[in-house]
Amino acid sequence: MDNIDVDDFFNLDLESIFEEGSWDDLNLSSSPPGGHVSNSNPSIPELTGIGSGRSADNASGVAPFSTTPLLSATPRPGGDINGPQLVSTSTCTSIYRSQDTGIKVIDQSQSTSSNVQQTMQKLLHEETVSKRLLSQCNNHRQVIEVSSFNGSPALYFKWENGITCKEWLDKVHQIHPQIVEFNVRLHAAMAISKTLSQFHQCSVTYNSLSPENIVLTPLEGDYVAKFIDLSDAVICNDEQTFKEMMAVDLTSLGLIFDQLFKAEGGGGEAYSAAAAAGGDNAGGLTNSRRVSIVSDGGEEEVSDHNRNVRKRGKQRAPGEGLPLYLGAMISALLNNGDDNDASQLRYKSANDVYEDLKAMVAHSSSHHQSSSLREADFDNDVTIHSRLKFPKDLFYGRQVQMSMILHLLQSSTMLGDQPMMALIAGYPGTGKSTLVNQVKKPLADKNGFFIEGKFDVSVRPDKVLASALDSFFASINASNAGQNTYMSMRWRINDAVGSGVSCLFDVIPSLRKFMNDSTEVDRTEGRNIGGNLMGQRLKYMFCKLIGAISCRSTPLVLVLDDLQWADKMTLGVIRMLMIDPDIHYFLFLGCYRENEVNESHMLSANLNDIREQGINFMTIKVGAIEKESVNALISDVLCLPPSLCRPL
Repeated sequence: MDNIDVDDFFNLDLESIFEEGSWDDLNLSSSPPGGHVSNSNPSIPELTGIGSGRSADNASGVAPFSTTPLLSATPRPGGDINGPQLVSTSTCTSIYRSQDTGIKVIDQSQSTSSNVQQTMQKLLHEETVSKRLLSQCNNHRQVIEVSSFNGSPALYFKWENGITCKEWLDKVHQIHPQIVEFNVRLHAAMAISKTLSQFHQCSVTYNSLSPENIVLTPLEGDYVAKFIDLSDAVICNDEQTFKEMMAVDLTSLGLIFDQLFKAEGGGGEAYSAAAAAGGDNAGGLTNSRRVSIVSDGGEEEVSDHNRNVRKRGKQRAPGEGLPLYLGAMISALLNNGDDNDASQLRYKSANDVYEDLKAMVAHSSSHHQSSSLREADFDNDVTIHSRLKFPKDLFYGRQVQMSMILHLLQSSTMLGDQPMMALIAGYPGTGKSTLVNQVKKPLADKNGFFIEGKFDVSVRPDKVLASALDSFFASINASNAGQNTYMSMRWRINDAVGSGVSCLFDVIPSLRKFMNDSTEVDRTEGRNIGGNLMGQRLKYMFCKLIGAISCRSTPLVLVLDDLQWADKMTLGVIRMLMIDPDIHYFLFLGCYRENEVNESHMLSANLNDIREQGINFMTIKVGAIEKESVNALISDVLCLPPSLCRPL
């Protein structure tokens, strides 16, 4: 059976998802709670319109729904010919519906005068709260007015179509917890936290948030959550009261999330119950496996079954069995109800919860994050390391600097009318090399080449450029590409370098193999040239070779790191590359330590020479990484929501 996405779960035509008769196999009633009459197949309950507009007044379980049919969410032509329809009753109130309007009526015959007075105060309070929320929040059951109905005090409100969160959860568990996708639950949680955040922005706390008082409605592949029954909501006029009441809301939110996610991905209650029942594949939820735990003391294997089996009768703790990210989020929400331990991580606002859920959506769609946010594949062995493992190939922050480099790359690969250059300056360890390496993927998408070299105090500087070119040709030789794949490059090298390639064969051995040794070489030619002339000729040959590699179909990016240690010859090659009119589709990126280069440094002198030639280049400063980027890194490493990592 396929997983259900957001739209499928709310489709009225559920026949395309479940085979006919499967509802009966799951012991579901042929009609949903509330007496809602289906307009299609009566054996398949509709989800839209179930329990819409229910309030906490009928949460006591007293006559939750009457046998009077609930009207369709679509207004009838010509008006409501049958008049308001009774939907539910409680000890003090009755709920009626007339098309798009709901009516909460005080039942004076069943209540004492004091109860009638208290209920009337609640109706008036709900009207006040609704008006307060209208300025910034539409995700609540909007009150129209407090008036009368058949001689009894009544509150008129806008009817909300959808399904209550409680019924949503019931359907999830009745269908099968594993079928409803993770992202479906995640989007529902986002909608709930977003609405609660809007309440708090208006200095209003709900005070008694529960699944019964949340109506979920699908909208363009997402959810909208609306809160109904505002009778217990609190308008907070002072900061201390607001802080205390907000903590109550956040605790309630944690309990709702625990119910929402507890059967997700093999974790939680459903997973634990299946594991406790025993067997290698209890209920299709678990698989026995061996887990390797690697620590400084060696490697130890632990049975996954033994780690997850729960003692019979032991209650599941909130957040237990869920992915670490979700478990930490739920625990932090529930910690708002415990003021005794100041060391506990807590959420300060519902908006922080919403932002963390948004981050989870972004991460769960990325392959390098999904394993930290979801349960591991039970069919595979997993190695758990006792030390932190930093994510590979991830890049944090530097968005401004990255956009500048990508703009240069775009210009050099699309226009290519002249060589382009940028220098990345910063202190050691600020991530200059990592920043430059981000061009590899977009360059590969353009079928370009990336050549990199790095100067070091322990390596002869005049060997760095030659070594970088030798590694480039060696990688081509090892790629086992056909002889014709790089034929045009061979022709360009022959045309540009000619017989002078003999100077390069000695310093770039891989070039000889790449050229198939087809060039006639005079071995005595270089020996008859003086040292200074030989150096000048070698610079010229380097320049022509690099120019021959780059072309419209294969743009080239040359990166040289730690230029503060570069030699005079290499800096001369860089200058020649930038002023050569025959070089196109070429970008040079150089990195250097800003604190080790002053105005008298050889690098500064060469850069001034390039400027005097009328060549403009960009200098990109790289400082300390932004605080938010550091927080994102910590969040990824610890698998914790970003908001909870800020105090760390």
